[in-house]
Amino acid sequence: MNTKQRNVIIVSLIIIAVAVLALFYHFFQKVSFYDDESTTGNTSCNLLNGGLFCESDDTIYFANPYDENMLYSMSSDLGNVRQISGDNVSYLNIAGKYIFYTKRNDKKQMDSDAFLSLSATGLYRTTKNGKNLARLYEDPTQAVCLYGNQLYYQHYNREQGLLLYSIKIDGSSDKMLLEEACAPGAIDNNTIYYTGIKEDHAIHSLQTDGSGKQTLYNGNCTSLSKQGDYLYFLDMEQDYSLKRISVNGGSPETLISDHVATYNVSPAEDIIYCQIDNGTDANGLYQYDIAANSLQRLASGNYNYLHLTSDYLFYETYDQSKLYVLDLATNTSEEFIPKAD
Repeated sequence: MNTKQRNVIIVSLIIIAVAVLALFYHFFQKVSFYDDESTTGNTSCNLLNGGLFCESDDTIYFANPYDENMLYSMSSDLGNVRQISGDNVSYLNIAGKYIFYTKRNDKKQMDSDAFLSLSATGLYRTTKNGKNLARLYEDPTQAVCLYGNQLYYQHYNREQGLLLYSIKIDGSSDKMLLEEACAPGAIDNNTIYYTGIKEDHAIHSLQTDGSGKQTLYNGNCTSLSKQGDYLYFLDMEQDYSLKRISVNGGSPETLISDHVATYNVSPAEDIIYCQIDNGTDANGLYQYDIAANSLQRLASGNYNYLHLTSDYLFYETYDQSKLYVLDLATNTSEEFIPKAD
């Protein structure tokens, strides 16, 4: 075999090796779509509170407030704590093997010259072990909701601000649905429920393809979520009282007439956890029993970011300096400082 033939064989082997590696990389990176077109990634009320906690397959994924809201996980019994990513995360949506989140590293305490702004924000997808990270959208975004194989998110436009967009979980088919910054946290049956921001604060519905916009209730509403067959919201006309209305519209029902700052409705729709702000002495975390129409204070103070899992309610002080956990079985609370094993 002469030198020329040997070189041809070597080059051919290199080309084959590169092709094999390329195919392997393509297969490894290929996104697995969900068979269920109604797949969801977090509860509507958790997303209302920033999506900082999300339970999936007996594991709780969360933004650790003691570590600059970096992505952590732990077992459902609060053990086996570990860090998954160094990103500052919010609006966690988890289904199957994927985690989707909003990245806000611009909020981390780092030298502003240490990274470019484009790499500090955006919409990201990763696997549950924190590997195979992919950026789906690079500009600043906030609320994100997974429904089926689509992510509905707030897309930033330099001239218009935040707009409602949808994008496939593989990063394709990015399109605008609505020229408003509405938070897409209440989606079901191929319908997006939202409160207007620009022209009004009424409750509207919109098909997930962007068609069929309707007005369900002409009110001054905010903090909309969906649980079961009801839409829950705060009525700004009546001192931010908590109300609910059927997904089909009609007249709203007042549940809590006090000034509610934020809330979370249990999956069974029997208990509502909420922060009530009625003055310094009355402020606190409350539990409202819907059937009994009774309100009970669980903790005095100012709290935010109420997230429910199967067995716990996680809540934070208003400034996010402390994280607490309420055991739903015993109704007892304690500060919770997650420490990686």
